[in-house]
Amino acid sequence: MEDESLVLVLSKNEKNLELLADLVDQEGCTARITTTVGEFDAVLRGDERIEIAVLDTEGFTADLWKRCGYLHEQDIPSVVLTPSTPAHVRREAISRGVRSILEKPVDTADLRATIRGMLMQ
Repeated sequence: MEDESLVLVLSKNEKNLELLADLVDQEGCTARITTTVGEFDAVLRGDERIEIAVLDTEGFTADLWKRCGYLHEQDIPSVVLTPSTPAHVRREAISRGVRSILEKPVDTADLRATIRGMLMQ
């Protein structure tokens, strides 16, 4: 039996974490949930092979973009969920290797399709 893909999920909002974890599970993946940059870093330093990262940027500082750069260097596709996407945020995300930016409220079908597309690459 093939191992499930591991998806790193970051959000400070407990309800969003629950919704994202459920969505990831519905896609046949395992969600590795993190609520702080420290937890996020610990998962990335671990032995598990992260396939995708889903990052809810609300409530985080610009320091999070460094992590996006690291994900890109490790060839881990990432999708950023943001309440709004001003041009400077979009440029920063793209320059750090983010593959998809979805504005909140995120359409579940769009996020599921994004995750499926990243898993196929």
